[in-house]
Amino acid sequence: MLASVNLNDKTYEELLAEAIAQIPLYSREWTNYNVSDPGITILQNLTAFGLLQQESINNVPDGVKRKLLKLMGFTARENHPAAILVQSPAQGGPILPALYRLWSGTIPFETTQIVPLNAWGLAAVYAEEDGKYRDLTRVLAGGAEAAAFPFGRRPAAGNAFTCVLSGTPEVGEPVYLWLQAAEEERRTPFHDEQEIPTFAKVRWQYKTADGWCDARFEDETKGLLRSGAVTRWLEGGLPTALEDTPVSGCALRCLLETADFDTAPRLRSVAVHLFPMVQKCTRVHTFFFDDPARAVLAREFAEDGTFLVFCRGEADAPYRLCRGGEYRAEETAQGIALRFGEPVHDVRVVCYDAEMIHHRLLGPVCGYEKQTVQLDIVRNVVPEGFSIALAVRERGGDTAYCFVAPDETGPDGFRYHLRSSAGELVIDDPGRGGYEMILAGCAVTEGARGNIRAGTALEQRGGYDGTEVEARFHCPAPGRGGVSYESTEELRMRFSADMQKTSVAVREEDYEMLVRQTPGLCIHKVKAVAFGSKNLVKIAVKPYTEEELPKLSSAYVKQIQSFLEPRRMLTTRFEICQPRYVPIGVRATISIRGMASHARGEAERLLRDALDYVRGEQGFGECVRFNDLYQRLSSLPFVDAVDALSIYPESADAALVGGDIRLDDDSLCYPGTIELTLREHGR
Repeated sequence: MLASVNLNDKTYEELLAEAIAQIPLYSREWTNYNVSDPGITILQNLTAFGLLQQESINNVPDGVKRKLLKLMGFTARENHPAAILVQSPAQGGPILPALYRLWSGTIPFETTQIVPLNAWGLAAVYAEEDGKYRDLTRVLAGGAEAAAFPFGRRPAAGNAFTCVLSGTPEVGEPVYLWLQAAEEERRTPFHDEQEIPTFAKVRWQYKTADGWCDARFEDETKGLLRSGAVTRWLEGGLPTALEDTPVSGCALRCLLETADFDTAPRLRSVAVHLFPMVQKCTRVHTFFFDDPARAVLAREFAEDGTFLVFCRGEADAPYRLCRGGEYRAEETAQGIALRFGEPVHDVRVVCYDAEMIHHRLLGPVCGYEKQTVQLDIVRNVVPEGFSIALAVRERGGDTAYCFVAPDETGPDGFRYHLRSSAGELVIDDPGRGGYEMILAGCAVTEGARGNIRAGTALEQRGGYDGTEVEARFHCPAPGRGGVSYESTEELRMRFSADMQKTSVAVREEDYEMLVRQTPGLCIHKVKAVAFGSKNLVKIAVKPYTEEELPKLSSAYVKQIQSFLEPRRMLTTRFEICQPRYVPIGVRATISIRGMASHARGEAERLLRDALDYVRGEQGFGECVRFNDLYQRLSSLPFVDAVDALSIYPESADAALVGGDIRLDDDSLCYPGTIELTLREHGR
């Protein structure tokens, strides 16, 4: 079933013919194959019954398939909105309330909090090395295609990456930066946060009157090695201007405490003064106010009275639906303030848009399990933002309300789950039944469509019909985390693809494949060799680094070991080996045509390229072939003849076999001493 084998690909007539054809194999006495024979009648019935069984197996319900896949550790993905970072305009702007929408075509994005669009931005960017500042502004803030080294080409402890701002951020508020790295194609993706090596320790700081002050921060970039957001809070002293740089102003910097990079970080762009948004469209939202005196609604959520007010007098008491006479709504500068005549403990206000207010009533809980309730006019619901209010009739005739989210337990054990794609809720346990359900929270999403590309422009729309573009906002970061509901077939395909991946090291090739998959590393060459008598696998690994003859750092060895350990066979040991490098010497005498002044340089360059197994595509342990070098030299256009050629290892780590050089399984060669003698033709 999981492999999609079709068990019902033959007709009844074909199956019956196959069964009759096998009768002679089991009985010589059975010779009457006519339909009047009782045996044929039984065979017809069995064939029909088998056909029905195969059809039933083929038509296994989606629910059964999902449960089988869940046993294998695969659960279908639910709708999840994408998150983005949007850049505030340098000239500033109005305050955006929470859940305010900006649009990318037909896709809406909403703010997650109140956003004050203060007037500040990025003024200059510098790399600090040995107390000297190197200006990177034209590269990182000017939209250039080139990349810059934020810590220098050879990062060292004490180097820093500094951003000078054209204004001052709010103290205590989160400050978002987006750093676009020049992604290293050779580096394995950082896909598992618990399995990422640390190549450097950094501290994010800001300038104060007392010097550089450490800031609390969250850094996704792993020391600027990958693109990501940096969130920081200025919670110490007040920011002051940095005067040591050509452009002065409030300054933020990333200071290197330790540096053990395999390759130096490179950045393509820096964006500051960002605010977060999520891709969703909120149709119903519940606002909670623990202090009723501060119950103020933004006008965007309280138009035309499309809201219900619930309050309670004590912390453990049920909520009551407030009638119009129990509170009054007043227009204030901040929005619509709710004033209550009687003291209340806390307030929940459920706000609907102009359309959903007419679809708020979901109907009664009838009292049987698996009751399905179809939501009106909404699909692709966000599970995290969904909730209902249960109206419970009490003995005295009053009605109490309880707010219940999916998979939470309500009164008398009431419980339900959400089918987010279809916009349905299924009641798993109706409790004692008889409740009325009211929609109390609902947002819809475009899922994976919200993962927009970096550089997308978002529109602020207004006008009488809501289509006039009032302003545009730049989105320097791509949308991330958007997931669309996964159908059963998509889940099965993901399971099938995962089953084909190498997840357990059995063969030598498995070890090599897994080493190349180790998260966060730049792996160039791998060679695994098994020693069956010792139950040991030795693995030689060469990393991509800027060294001429790279060695594995302790961070690399530790990371590879921690990645391989849970994936090896229980009785098999493995050992990570440093690569060994063998210099190869060459002596050659070549006859050339005419006065080829460039002949020596060309011939030597060819030999060095051919013998450079460190940077070339050759693997560990490959032989250096005499005939290959001879043919390459002979093919040069100015070479008339190769009169003499010899190659030899300049260390004891390789053996000369005939005219070839055989390298060990953990060895790579590189060009050593090259002695060329050139003879001009005719001399």
